Amino acid sequence: FRDGVNADRDASDYKKEVIPIQRGDKLPVKLMNGGGWVARIERVNSFSQSNGLVEKSEPWDRISQGEYLIENVTWNVQAAKSPWTETIYCDTIKDTMGWRWDFSKETDKPENYTVKSFPEIIYGHKPYKGYSSTTSRLPAALNTSQFILDYEYTASADGIYNTSTDISFTDSKNPGESNIRAKLMIWFDQQNMPFYSPEKLKQVVIDEISYKIYIDTTHTGPEGKWNLIALLPDHFQSTGKLNLQKYIDFLLDAGALERGWYLSSIEAGSEIASGKGEVVFKKFAVHANSIGGLSNAKTN
Repeated sequence: FRDGVNADRDASDYKKEVIPIQRGDKLPVKLMNGGGWVARIERVNSFSQSNGLVEKSEPWDRISQGEYLIENVTWNVQAAKSPWTETIYCDTIKDTMGWRWDFSKETDKPENYTVKSFPEIIYGHKPYKGYSSTTSRLPAALNTSQFILDYEYTASADGIYNTSTDISFTDSKNPGESNIRAKLMIWFDQQNMPFYSPEKLKQVVIDEISYKIYIDTTHTGPEGKWNLIALLPDHFQSTGKLNLQKYIDFLLDAGALERGWYLSSIEAGSEIASGKGEVVFKKFAVHANSIGGLSNAKTN
């Protein structure tokens, strides 16, 4: 952050810049009378920026964009048996963010596949070590706030993958892995990735959308035991506004959530097993309609 051209007359005039630097670089600093200069230096392994486009391609790379975080989650790439690439990006001119990948040499089959990665967008407090909330609105008690997820995306890919939400519910307002109590995955699209066994599914309607629902209250992951909830719509929609309170109310009535829990994070990403492709979010916005009034938080 540096002084704007009128900073000597208007203290609120400043300019934000993102500048790639290397070891040994010198940055010229010019201060207006009464002005200031602030910088944050972030070490990255792979970084490129051009005309508003920021791209990162190393495992676990992150890009901050307002109240949102784009993360290159490569949690299981050690399972890959061939060279692979994965890049997250944010384009402030085109007003988009997303990811592209190339696991095209993997030989997974729909009946036998292994998810390698989950590049994603995060809003809120991802309940794992090393994360803080991207917004003051989350975590929030289930009975104090209502949220709408407003999205629009395109996907072009082959191989095996899906795109879905990963919405975390915890029993603490300051959560860690041990506080995860449930996760909600609303599938946006998929390619060659089977949903759960038909005999374990029920047909439901939530917010006028028809889904097949899978609920596993005995699911156990590395974090411990938590409820896994997955929704597969009868028809995929590339754009929509999901009133999450209606989903929460449905799941409370179904016993999959408890009223004392918190909504910790609203995330969306792609489970990738094989193939090559790209997912572009033209819109990913969380609108919070709190008890105190209407407020909006949006990306792009």
